[in-house]
Amino acid sequence: MKMQRRTFLASLPLMAAAGCRKQTTGDDKTIKFIMSDIGFNGELVPIIKRHVEAQGFTFQWMVVNDIILPNEMVDSGQADANAFQHEPYFNQFVQDHGLHNIERAFYTAYIPSGLYSKKYKSLAEVPDGALIAVPVDPANNGRALFMLRDHGLIGLRPGVEVVHASFDDITDNPHNFRFLQVDQLMLGRTYQDVDVAFLFALYAKLNGLDPIKDALAIETSDPTKSPYKNIVAVTKGLSGTPKIKALQNAYFSDEVKTFYRGKYGDTIQFLDKLNA
Repeated sequence: MKMQRRTFLASLPLMAAAGCRKQTTGDDKTIKFIMSDIGFNGELVPIIKRHVEAQGFTFQWMVVNDIILPNEMVDSGQADANAFQHEPYFNQFVQDHGLHNIERAFYTAYIPSGLYSKKYKSLAEVPDGALIAVPVDPANNGRALFMLRDHGLIGLRPGVEVVHASFDDITDNPHNFRFLQVDQLMLGRTYQDVDVAFLFALYAKLNGLDPIKDALAIETSDPTKSPYKNIVAVTKGLSGTPKIKALQNAYFSDEVKTFYRGKYGDTIQFLDKLNA
């Protein structure tokens, strides 16, 4: 299953990742950090920047609204770090694209995703033949299917893991649900046009929804029971260096935590203890 590339904005000229690998070390004082400016990131990044620079480093924000380029650029050394993905997506991407120069540096937070609808208030109201939008990328594809299974609406092959589940694993579909696979950056828009949509909490918020109260189904709130923990990925060899430690300190500052809680409430779980 191919992941689509959608680059809406890049703030800096980008060199092709292939054939342009740079030597990256951890002893310089500049952190080249990739994060999109979608949603609340435009408010968040200046807070991170301020905390990083208070520790004596220069912070360079590279805006890339894409789910392909950030890992390619970090792998090639064009950027030091990125933040946009959870660990299963990262692992799948590294495997599918043959990357060898990128690694997880630290966990950041966990926010459960859910199923939402403009038309129906509960899964019990969703009619036979309903159209359900799910992410196209393999690492997220099964999340909607697992929620439907857990509510007794479809059957899945015994033993399949959520990070590998796909439509091929559906063993029973008594309600004849139809599924529309959508680039994850477009899920928020697709929500307007389908019966039910899988949405990350960010896109639920951007659609004026309460990620918990308005969900027809929601994933576990316990990060120890979910693989979908968000990470910061870095060029291999940078983990544990002073500048990445400065970035990690910024991520878990009280100000950043307060910012996130203001957006997501108790939905968000910070994962600083997993990095000890």
